[in-house]
Amino acid sequence: MKFNWGTGIALVYGAFALIMVGVVIRSQQHDPGLVSKDYYNLDLNYQEHFDKKQNTANLPDMLEVRYDAVRKVIRLQFPAKVGTPAGAIKCYRSATAKDDFNLDVQTNPEGVMEIPAGQLTKGLWHLEIDWQANGTKYFNEALVTVTHA
Repeated sequence: MKFNWGTGIALVYGAFALIMVGVVIRSQQHDPGLVSKDYYNLDLNYQEHFDKKQNTANLPDMLEVRYDAVRKVIRLQFPAKVGTPAGAIKCYRSATAKDDFNLDVQTNPEGVMEIPAGQLTKGLWHLEIDWQANGTKYFNEALVTVTHA
Protein backbone atom coordinates (compact mmCIF):
# COMPACT_ATOMS: atom_id res chain seq x y z
CA MET A 1 0.00 0.00 0.00
CA LYS A 2 1.27 3.39 -0.92
CA PHE A 3 1.35 6.05 1.83
CA ASN A 4 0.07 9.37 0.51
CA TRP A 5 -1.65 12.49 1.84
CA GLY A 6 -5.08 10.90 1.90
CA THR A 7 -3.84 7.94 3.95
CA GLY A 8 -2.06 10.23 6.42
CA ILE A 9 -5.14 12.43 6.93
CA ALA A 10 -7.32 9.35 7.42
CA LEU A 11 -4.89 7.97 10.04
CA VAL A 12 -4.76 11.28 11.91
CA TYR A 13 -8.55 11.62 12.01
CA GLY A 14 -8.92 7.96 12.99
CA ALA A 15 -6.42 8.33 15.84
CA PHE A 16 -8.16 11.52 16.99
CA ALA A 17 -11.54 9.75 17.03
CA LEU A 18 -10.13 6.82 19.04
CA ILE A 19 -8.52 9.17 21.56
CA MET A 20 -11.78 11.10 21.99
CA VAL A 21 -13.74 7.87 22.55
CA GLY A 22 -11.15 6.87 25.18
CA VAL A 23 -11.40 10.24 26.92
CA VAL A 24 -15.21 10.04 27.04
CA ILE A 25 -15.13 6.50 28.46
CA ARG A 26 -12.53 7.51 31.06
CA SER A 27 -14.48 10.61 32.10
CA GLN A 28 -17.64 8.54 32.59
CA GLN A 29 -15.79 6.32 35.07
CA HIS A 30 -14.50 9.25 37.17
CA ASP A 31 -16.48 10.18 40.30
CA PRO A 32 -16.15 13.93 40.91
CA GLY A 33 -17.04 13.49 44.59
CA LEU A 34 -19.25 16.55 44.94
CA VAL A 35 -19.26 18.09 48.40
CA SER A 36 -23.03 18.53 48.41
CA LYS A 37 -25.60 16.89 46.20
CA ASP A 38 -28.52 19.19 47.11
CA TYR A 39 -27.34 22.51 45.69
CA TYR A 40 -30.88 23.58 44.81
CA ASN A 41 -32.11 23.19 48.39
CA LEU A 42 -29.08 25.07 49.72
CA ASP A 43 -29.78 27.93 47.32
CA LEU A 44 -33.40 28.18 48.47
CA ASN A 45 -32.33 28.45 52.12
CA TYR A 46 -29.51 30.92 51.53
CA GLN A 47 -31.16 33.80 53.43
CA GLU A 48 -31.29 31.71 56.60
CA HIS A 49 -27.65 30.75 56.06
CA PHE A 50 -26.73 34.42 55.52
CA ASP A 51 -28.51 35.40 58.76
CA LYS A 52 -26.52 32.77 60.68
CA LYS A 53 -23.27 34.14 59.28
CA GLN A 54 -24.34 37.67 60.20
CA ASN A 55 -25.10 36.55 63.77
CA THR A 56 -21.63 34.99 63.92
CA ALA A 57 -20.00 38.21 62.68
CA ASN A 58 -21.80 40.15 65.43
CA LEU A 59 -20.36 37.99 68.24
CA PRO A 60 -17.90 39.78 70.54
CA ASP A 61 -15.74 36.63 70.72
CA MET A 62 -15.32 34.27 67.78
CA LEU A 63 -15.28 30.51 67.70
CA GLU A 64 -11.66 29.35 67.75
CA VAL A 65 -10.66 26.24 65.79
CA ARG A 66 -7.12 24.87 66.14
CA TYR A 67 -5.34 21.62 65.40
CA ASP A 68 -3.14 20.26 68.20
CA ALA A 69 -0.55 18.04 66.50
CA VAL A 70 0.88 16.76 69.79
CA ARG A 71 -2.46 15.52 71.16
CA LYS A 72 -3.85 14.83 67.64
CA VAL A 73 -7.13 16.64 68.21
CA ILE A 74 -9.04 19.45 66.54
CA ARG A 75 -10.00 21.83 69.33
CA LEU A 76 -13.07 24.06 69.08
CA GLN A 77 -13.42 26.82 71.69
CA PHE A 78 -16.96 28.22 71.60
CA PRO A 79 -17.57 31.77 72.90
CA ALA A 80 -18.31 31.65 76.62
CA LYS A 81 -20.81 34.52 76.71
CA VAL A 82 -23.40 33.03 74.34
CA GLY A 83 -24.44 30.04 76.43
CA THR A 84 -24.31 26.30 75.88
CA PRO A 85 -23.91 25.52 72.17
CA ALA A 86 -25.78 22.78 70.33
CA GLY A 87 -25.74 21.85 66.67
CA ALA A 88 -23.84 19.89 64.05
CA ILE A 89 -20.38 19.87 62.51
CA LYS A 90 -19.72 18.71 58.96
CA CYS A 91 -16.11 17.66 58.39
CA TYR A 92 -15.02 17.07 54.81
CA ARG A 93 -12.06 17.08 52.47
CA SER A 94 -12.34 18.58 49.02
CA ALA A 95 -9.98 15.89 47.70
CA THR A 96 -12.42 13.03 48.28
CA ALA A 97 -15.94 12.52 49.59
CA LYS A 98 -15.22 9.12 51.17
CA ASP A 99 -13.60 10.70 54.25
CA ASP A 100 -16.54 13.01 55.06
CA PHE A 101 -18.34 12.71 58.40
CA ASN A 102 -20.75 14.61 60.64
CA LEU A 103 -20.67 15.20 64.38
CA ASP A 104 -22.99 16.70 66.97
CA VAL A 105 -21.70 19.64 69.00
CA GLN A 106 -20.86 18.34 72.48
CA THR A 107 -18.84 20.66 74.68
CA ASN A 108 -17.44 20.45 78.18
CA PRO A 109 -18.51 23.06 80.79
CA GLU A 110 -15.81 25.46 79.51
CA GLY A 111 -17.32 25.42 76.00
CA VAL A 112 -14.54 23.30 74.47
CA MET A 113 -15.08 20.43 72.04
CA GLU A 114 -12.28 18.17 70.89
CA ILE A 115 -12.47 16.07 67.72
CA PRO A 116 -10.02 13.15 67.71
CA ALA A 117 -7.82 13.50 64.62
CA GLY A 118 -5.55 10.48 65.03
CA GLN A 119 -7.46 8.45 62.43
CA LEU A 120 -8.09 11.34 60.03
CA THR A 121 -6.31 11.46 56.69
CA LYS A 122 -3.46 13.97 56.50
CA GLY A 123 -4.30 17.11 54.59
CA LEU A 124 -6.68 20.03 54.47
CA TRP A 125 -10.04 19.58 56.21
CA HIS A 126 -13.05 21.89 55.95
CA LEU A 127 -15.26 22.25 59.01
CA GLU A 128 -18.76 23.70 58.75
CA ILE A 129 -20.09 24.36 62.24
CA ASP A 130 -23.85 25.00 62.28
CA TRP A 131 -24.72 25.77 65.89
CA GLN A 132 -27.08 27.67 68.12
CA ALA A 133 -27.07 29.03 71.66
CA ASN A 134 -29.84 30.77 73.59
CA GLY A 135 -32.17 30.65 70.59
CA THR A 136 -29.74 32.37 68.19
CA LYS A 137 -28.34 30.43 65.24
CA TYR A 138 -24.73 30.71 64.10
CA PHE A 139 -22.58 29.32 61.28
CA ASN A 140 -18.79 29.08 61.15
CA GLU A 141 -16.43 27.72 58.53
CA ALA A 142 -12.87 26.72 59.32
CA LEU A 143 -9.93 25.16 57.52
CA VAL A 144 -7.67 22.79 59.43
CA THR A 145 -4.53 21.12 58.13
CA VAL A 146 -4.11 17.73 59.81
CA THR A 147 -0.52 16.61 60.19
CA HIS A 148 0.60 13.64 62.21
CA ALA A 149 3.81 14.25 64.12
